[in-house]
Amino acid sequence: MKHKSLNLESSVEWLKEGKILIHPTESVWGLGCDAFNPKAVNDIFKIKKRSKNKSFILLTKSLESVENYLQDINKEEIKYLHKYWPGPYTFLIKYNDKLPKHLWNETNKIAIRVSNHLPIKSLFNRFSGFMVSTSANISGQKNLQKPEEIINFFEHDGMAYYDELLGTNKSPSRIIDLETKAVIRA
Repeated sequence: MKHKSLNLESSVEWLKEGKILIHPTESVWGLGCDAFNPKAVNDIFKIKKRSKNKSFILLTKSLESVENYLQDINKEEIKYLHKYWPGPYTFLIKYNDKLPKHLWNETNKIAIRVSNHLPIKSLFNRFSGFMVSTSANISGQKNLQKPEEIINFFEHDGMAYYDELLGTNKSPSRIIDLETKAVIRA
């Protein structure tokens, strides 16, 4: 299979075309797509063999870029989010009915991260919206470590990788419930 390596501009176009982008995060390689594209999101569920009752993390440029889809957040919660964002923290936040239905779940909360990883920040300087981000593996199995390995493992025609550096963090993002402040994943 061809190794589809993309630069920044090509990665943005790839996402806009509804394809799957292997992307670096702060700690692991992820599978991503335009979160507003139901077919692309469904493709990731299929290739990961992931249950549809498990949501994905959504990467976005800033809190302001996602506020329209969230239930009201008070000043203390905004201050709390800005304490951790941008950074390797994912927050579960209640969403409203403006969020596309294919992203809804039983908890009525969506997992959102504003990354401080330069390749992701660069991507969001050119790509508006949200990007699904999930580990590059079959659900419940070991993460794959290299973009070429990921492409060859999944053998999905609509998959390429954003040829940038992986972050140096040793573990995936911490997940915190904004409402309760409970740590879901340390």
